[in-house]
Amino acid sequence: MKIVIADDHAITRTGVIAALSEMFPNAHIIECCNAGSVLTAAKEQPLDLAILDLFMPGSDGFGFLKKLCKTYPELPVVVLSASDNPKHVHKALDLGVSGFIHKSSSFASMHDALKQVLAGGTVTPELALAADDESPQHRDALLASLTTRQLEILACLAQGMSNKAIAASLFISENTVKTHLKSIMAELDCGNRTEAVVLAEKLSLLPS
Repeated sequence: MKIVIADDHAITRTGVIAALSEMFPNAHIIECCNAGSVLTAAKEQPLDLAILDLFMPGSDGFGFLKKLCKTYPELPVVVLSASDNPKHVHKALDLGVSGFIHKSSSFASMHDALKQVLAGGTVTPELALAADDESPQHRDALLASLTTRQLEILACLAQGMSNKAIAASLFISENTVKTHLKSIMAELDCGNRTEAVVLAEKLSLLPS
């Protein structure tokens, strides 16, 4: 069995690889740190399972999932993410992934989920799928997925500040602001700054 694990955080990869080695002692595990290396690994050899972080450098997450699932429709793809956003779960499943597992899952639940996927099943986080967009659970999930810096930038957006003004206010570069904005838009599943601010105000994500 050949399994690819992709995550841009080395500590996460190490932990998942250790778990996979215990779950599947005879598996050959391929370690990747970005979307491009996953596509390369899939092209070079037949894979039995792909376990991927949702957002990695060099990829918008969903675009990468769409390409991978479309190019290799027989490959079971499992998203391993810290996101509890129901929209992320629905969108990933719509693109063809076989499972969505939260990074806080126990070893046992992860093992059961992967076995179910390898048997041809689909694994979905029931709590995430059941959450309403305006529910306290959804708000708490978004707050957990956004960093303190990203919440600060979101507050600056609500004040109508430009990227340059945000950078000056927070003593960071404009490129750093752009990187955070990309992550914020992905976590909130918004297409532009206005949508992000409206949703943030609706869910009371901004400081009072």
